[in-house]
Amino acid sequence: METNKMFTLIFILSWYYISAQDTNDPIGKTDELAEENAAEERINPWQQGSGEILLSPFVSRYEATSYRTSDGDKIDFARDGKFSNYNPRLFVAAPFFGERLNIIGSIPFFSNTYEDNDASDTNTDFGDLEVGLKAHLARFKENYLMASVIAYIPLYSNTSTPFIGYDLFALEARLIFAGTQKSLGEYNNFHKVEVGLRYFFPEDPLQLRILVSEGYDLSDRVSLLGELEGMFSFSERDEFFRNNLQAVADFNMIKASLNLGYQFSDTFTLYGGLFHDIFNRNSAVGRGFQAFAVIRLN
Repeated sequence: METNKMFTLIFILSWYYISAQDTNDPIGKTDELAEENAAEERINPWQQGSGEILLSPFVSRYEATSYRTSDGDKIDFARDGKFSNYNPRLFVAAPFFGERLNIIGSIPFFSNTYEDNDASDTNTDFGDLEVGLKAHLARFKENYLMASVIAYIPLYSNTSTPFIGYDLFALEARLIFAGTQKSLGEYNNFHKVEVGLRYFFPEDPLQLRILVSEGYDLSDRVSLLGELEGMFSFSERDEFFRNNLQAVADFNMIKASLNLGYQFSDTFTLYGGLFHDIFNRNSAVGRGFQAFAVIRLN
């Protein structure tokens, strides 16, 4: 099973507002108007503007000791087996010919281990390099529609187990709808829905990915972020490998996560949380924890 690669796109969670000036001061009124005009010129706060760079380091710990068959029957791995991995990665976003088009990328690293009562195997290597473009398409009041195209380039060779991935080049097209709901409060919440279709060459698998996230500010600095992520992978290669989960090509899974974030400054926010699979077919029942930061450079 692939570790959620797309958690990193949540990290583009910034929203901008204009602080009111003293309305009795003519100079203050002028400054307020100038700030409002500047805000209107901002095309999309979910995109990086000129001179801005977003960095998001991320790390997760995943483990599984059982799986569900295609019929939904839960089965423990033989001989007290356990699959686990650590997945640090770095996500980067920057403007590409302005705010309307961003270049995005992610450099992942994996340490995969399968162990049981008889043996233990570990494989450590870089994963699939992600490089793509994300474009602003339209604005609907406080919501924004975006699209991205991402290439996945394997930086590894499957010469030892557990495998890091499929060792295949892939392309993904993704639609993103994100914004805030003012009825819940003035810029104290955010939501995002992503739908992506990924194809591995030369023939499969074909994967549909759906991500739904909702964040809410509990205070000026503390926020709560909940997510549901579904991965539906279609392939003629439907064999399940207990000791080699990231080689399984035909599976369905839905994962839920809950994260708590703390904003140390306007340019640095740290999140941490737990995740657990809530639906599985021909896939391991996984769980774990994750931590990530959002760093904005101007």
